[in-house]
Amino acid sequence: MFHGKRLWLRALVVVIFLAGTLPAAGEQILFQAKDPSGDDTGDGDYVYPTHEAFGQGGQADILSCTISRDEGNFMVQMSFRDLVDPWHVGNRLSFVAIAVDTSEGGDDQLRHNASAYLENSSEFQIFMAGDTCEILDAQGNRVPTEAVCDVDNEKNIMTLTVPQRDIGMPTESWKYTIAVGLQDDYGAGGLGDFRMVEAQAQEWRGGGGVAELDINPNVYDLILPQEPKKVMGLFKGKSKTQEEILGSYNLDKGKYVVLPSAN
Repeated sequence: MFHGKRLWLRALVVVIFLAGTLPAAGEQILFQAKDPSGDDTGDGDYVYPTHEAFGQGGQADILSCTISRDEGNFMVQMSFRDLVDPWHVGNRLSFVAIAVDTSEGGDDQLRHNASAYLENSSEFQIFMAGDTCEILDAQGNRVPTEAVCDVDNEKNIMTLTVPQRDIGMPTESWKYTIAVGLQDDYGAGGLGDFRMVEAQAQEWRGGGGVAELDINPNVYDLILPQEPKKVMGLFKGKSKTQEEILGSYNLDKGKYVVLPSAN
């Protein structure tokens, strides 16, 4: 009898575990990936601003991302190494960009001071900073939306829910470019932009870039493709590392980095 009870308890544990990892009823996962911890260094040299609010860093270190849909919404859940809220305003240190490629054409520049371009031009760009978010269309115009952003600082999780009527019905062919940096609202509150990364870290500026502004990306971390991309059914070759991608700008030629999609 004791043995039977033990088996029953084990079965219960398995059921509880699966309930916490499986998508909710009616939810379809479109994209899911993990990212290494501690790689929030851009091209390998980026450091955080020196102000104590940034602590030991980690606000731009994305660890996982799940994109899904249900009958009426497009949903994103991301985990980070350390989300902090030093000013108790719903977290304003992390800045997330998700560029969505739904069809041919689109905007090939990542907006909000990213200083980066896109390998897959986007029809929509979604930006998140704490509980504030914005969607831009392919012309850079704001899309009216009732999207909801939420931050759980204790669990280091950010979530986004966008009504499908705002961006259309997601399909498995959509491509996502996911870039993370630090937020700068210039003291005015609201969404803000990617915070600048300069040559030397300052109180409110990151370091590890170049002295000339606006050429190195203001991106600390990326979600990269999980395997080499294929061309005509064949592997294209070894994927570039994050350091290679974010360090590929060229000051003399005025060349900006080009970010790959995560899928």
